Amino acid sequence: MLRPDACSRTKVRLQTLCKLMIWWFASAATVWAGGPRWVTGPPYFTTSGVPVVWYTNQPLYFTDPGNLSSTVNHAAADALVAAAAAVWNVPTASLVLSQGGALDEHVSEANTFLGVNGLIFPADVQSSNYLAKQIAVIYDSDGSVTDLLLGNGASDPSGCLQNGVTESVDSIVPAGFIQHAILVLNGRCTGPSPQQQMQLQYQLMRAFGRVLGLGWSQTNDNVFTDSPQPTFNQVMHWPVMHPIDIICGPYSYQCLPQPFTLRPDDLSALAQLYFIAQGQSGLGKTDSLLNANLVQGHLNFATGEGMQGVNVVVRRWPQYTLPAQIEDWYTTSSVSGSLFRRSNGNPVTGSDASFEGSEGSQSGFYEGYYIVERVPMLPGDWQILIMETEAINPLYTGEFAVGPYVANTVEPSGLDPVLPEGILGSYTQAYLDFLPTNSANSCDSGADGTEAAPVAVASQGLWSGLLCGYGHSAWSSLSVKANRSLTFEVTAEDEQGFSTTAKAMPVIGVWHTTDALGSLPGVAGAGEAFNGAANGMTMLTTAFTQPNQLRIARIR
Repeated sequence: MLRPDACSRTKVRLQTLCKLMIWWFASAATVWAGGPRWVTGPPYFTTSGVPVVWYTNQPLYFTDPGNLSSTVNHAAADALVAAAAAVWNVPTASLVLSQGGALDEHVSEANTFLGVNGLIFPADVQSSNYLAKQIAVIYDSDGSVTDLLLGNGASDPSGCLQNGVTESVDSIVPAGFIQHAILVLNGRCTGPSPQQQMQLQYQLMRAFGRVLGLGWSQTNDNVFTDSPQPTFNQVMHWPVMHPIDIICGPYSYQCLPQPFTLRPDDLSALAQLYFIAQGQSGLGKTDSLLNANLVQGHLNFATGEGMQGVNVVVRRWPQYTLPAQIEDWYTTSSVSGSLFRRSNGNPVTGSDASFEGSEGSQSGFYEGYYIVERVPMLPGDWQILIMETEAINPLYTGEFAVGPYVANTVEPSGLDPVLPEGILGSYTQAYLDFLPTNSANSCDSGADGTEAAPVAVASQGLWSGLLCGYGHSAWSSLSVKANRSLTFEVTAEDEQGFSTTAKAMPVIGVWHTTDALGSLPGVAGAGEAFNGAANGMTMLTTAFTQPNQLRIARIR
């Protein structure tokens, strides 16, 4: 179910005319990114609230035996892939990513075709072969496989910044493990210039991060926005797993110093997925928290409910520096609620037992919970951490989403707090809760009614209400006459009463009172938010030839 990240206001207007106008709130689906890319939850998964990782700490990749292009032969292509993969082999994570050999054939349109459920690859590339070959790296020398995956013309060199590398994780099992993935390198994005190969290596490095289970991250986002103009240290702490590249010319890797070096935020996310406990490090590895701190806690409304989708960022204060010389860049980050329930459906859209609808813990403990798995220590035996919060960039939606919301971002409620946290030494695991000043502090939703006993709408046809608490639902009843058309308009409002798309994503559902309890809307439903002409509005139009008694739901 959708959970708006404030006690969102609802306004309802009813006119006793042939056209009926109703403003209402209901709920829509949410998903996340940032930290882990996927998190387990019922009913698909057998565990709950656990990041999805590889079933083995030593996944192998297997490369296409053909050439990548006329200018990049097989050996050169293998060297490119090895360099991109090696970036992820770090001492503080248990993961070891290495080459296991070659695929059985050069993959092309001659042996790959489109089936009912997607592309059908040669047998050794398919997910059923995961025990033998975990990650298949395809050298798409003529772009034909990229075109099959993404559409005709997708492999054109003009689109190489977007389609140079295509990744697909095509097997995640209910136990919460990744079993198989495919990486397709578009050979049309290579050429005689060494910079073309370096650009492809950069894109492949980022794609490997996604395949390993990392989500996108927002840390030192002014490197992307250029406001304020970033310093060198801010650029050096802009994570490899940033959502959208900055463009400074034909090759985006050239925009960054040391573009093939993981930043502390990447290392923190990798440690969250592939943690090495104290005293458990093997050859070439170190404990994840050796010379590092872990910080976790909750970001809450004044009501005590967890606040979702807020970026928690960390700066460091070196010891023995007075006046305080706090770093002017963020070292690591975490998005609140990244382990909480994703979308388990709602009365308008129905329950969702799919992989996407199963993610995240149902435990209220994880609502608003954040965890920064690894903050590296500055020289010395202790440091002070400065914890802050910020909104997620509204550009980061869809495939670039950071945080619990993919279709939209939300604005945090109240003022962003700044909190110092203790004197922390190696292996310290600190706990810090945030309570933003002036956050929404009321959750008195009044007489909401229930699905079985809805409350009659206000006689004047205009009323407001609050959506409070995860899973909260409110039901109203309405009588309509015959031969009437009805337009339901749902407008989301912020704390000041202004229309907004950044606080809640409303959908609309209308039932006959005779419809079975728990059934999908028997009259009509609008399952996607903000399809109306006005800001923050969702619309649904229907008509009746006979008198009807209706019930309408608002669901958080």
